[in-house]
Amino acid sequence: MLGALVALVGCGLEPAVHPASGSSTSPEPDPELPYFVPPPGAGGTSGAGKACDNLCLKQVQCTNGATTTLSGTVYAATPPIYGSPDPIYNALVYVPNAPLTPFGSGVSCDTCAAWASGSPVAVALTGPDGKFSIKNVPVANNLPLVIQVGRWRRQVVVPSVKACADNALPAELTRLPRNQREGDIPMISIATGKADALECLLRKIGIDDSEFTLPTGKGRVHVYAANGATLGPSTPSISTLTGNANTLKRYDMVIFECEGAEIKKAGPDKNNVIAYANAGGRLFFTHYSYTWLYDVEPFQSTATWTPNAPRPTSNDAPISGLIDQSFPKGMAFARWLENVGATSPTPGQIPIAAPRKDLIAVRAPAQRWIHTTAPTSTIQHYTFNMPLGT
Repeated sequence: MLGALVALVGCGLEPAVHPASGSSTSPEPDPELPYFVPPPGAGGTSGAGKACDNLCLKQVQCTNGATTTLSGTVYAATPPIYGSPDPIYNALVYVPNAPLTPFGSGVSCDTCAAWASGSPVAVALTGPDGKFSIKNVPVANNLPLVIQVGRWRRQVVVPSVKACADNALPAELTRLPRNQREGDIPMISIATGKADALECLLRKIGIDDSEFTLPTGKGRVHVYAANGATLGPSTPSISTLTGNANTLKRYDMVIFECEGAEIKKAGPDKNNVIAYANAGGRLFFTHYSYTWLYDVEPFQSTATWTPNAPRPTSNDAPISGLIDQSFPKGMAFARWLENVGATSPTPGQIPIAAPRKDLIAVRAPAQRWIHTTAPTSTIQHYTFNMPLGT
């Protein structure tokens, strides 16, 4: 059941990489976004004014306009049992010139400067098709390569690099990690509801089952139960998560699933969730989890709400969702949906099964992503950044 899918990103706008040094498939940069500008590959420094050393010394000048490149596609870690993996848009792919800095534990307000560690010497950004091409790559055996999007990060080794040529990389080398042995995965909590099984989605994008544990376990996905799936009788309730601000702060990301009914939330718990978002936490809500949003400020002011309104189609018939392409990442989203075969009946549209009408408009500075116009106007997906208005 999909009504409005809401993604709330804490701590202002997300960092991005200026595509001038990256994939030719990247869209034009959004002038409102902060950018991590990669250091120069050749020209005497390894970034941030440091003297050229280590892998920087192994970048070579080619003739006839040639360059040494690494190319490939970044994919989700989806195992074959779930079909073909989706390409990952806006992933950072780079050659580090120093050891990576471990991510800190707990919620944080990450800055652009701290986003890519290891003093990168060659950088690219994936386009909506997941493809990248890194130019002026050091010529070396066992070259380190980092694939990163947010706090998903995997470092691999390229066995050898041929100078002044394109070095195409296999998909298995450029996918995201499936477990902690392969790389970094955000610390995620998921409050399971009986109507949306997003824990299954996390498995399908490639998180190993071993990473799903109770909060006392060592996995990267901790399960709390609202009225949905559990990991047995010891699974803590959703109130254990939201009733304690310090518990929320353990996580990079919190997912609230639809509970199948409009179940009211306690005021103190809502305040904890708001404080978590303001501290840099990422929040994702589906359908009836709007009960965290629609009647409390500042969340309430991000949209025009019509909670639990009559359903927009008879017998839950599908509805055509329109992708808002009035901003650069909306355009990229539409192209990505085409790349994965999700658009129908025409490009820029996506069918919404069992649609709902719980909000009908967004209010600035919130961003609309998917909406409908027929048979009625609805918002099916939107985002906003916290603290609101910053």
